[in-house]
Amino acid sequence: MKKRRYVAVTALLFLALLATPGFGQSTHLGLPLLKANSSKLSVRIGNVVVDGLWTLKPDYKLNTLQVELRKQKEWIGIYTDLDSASYEVRPGQTTQFYVLLNKQYVLSEVQGIKEERQGNRLLNIDKPRSKTFGTLWEKHNVDGVVEDINNYADKASGFYKRVKNLFGSD
Repeated sequence: MKKRRYVAVTALLFLALLATPGFGQSTHLGLPLLKANSSKLSVRIGNVVVDGLWTLKPDYKLNTLQVELRKQKEWIGIYTDLDSASYEVRPGQTTQFYVLLNKQYVLSEVQGIKEERQGNRLLNIDKPRSKTFGTLWEKHNVDGVVEDINNYADKASGFYKRVKNLFGSD
């Protein structure tokens, strides 16, 4: 009885081992391979997904997506209409892979670049010195509003730079 159980477990483990390569990432010339019918790729940076953010150009020698990183490392997801992959990217790091676009292999890479922090704030407003306006300032949390506006402006500026880098370099 124990011998039959041992043989059955061994057979199952062997079959699982044989099936494992089928679930792994496909490769081409030693790099990961994604399959696609469409040249439009969606990108996830952290928890934010932008559909159709990246358009592959098969006639380019190398398709590059530069990603500004706020942290030391960030998970980037690349989604085609058929496949997907996730990569951990750090500032200064480049991750290369191929996309099999229809029947053409397109060399692609994601570059992590360090976010440039801006010293200038959109609103440089200090709390008024007068007692009346100072009290109103505190009562209506104007400091928080100014900080929120500055944070929003920083994010919008960073997004603008990414879009400009993406489309301005063609």
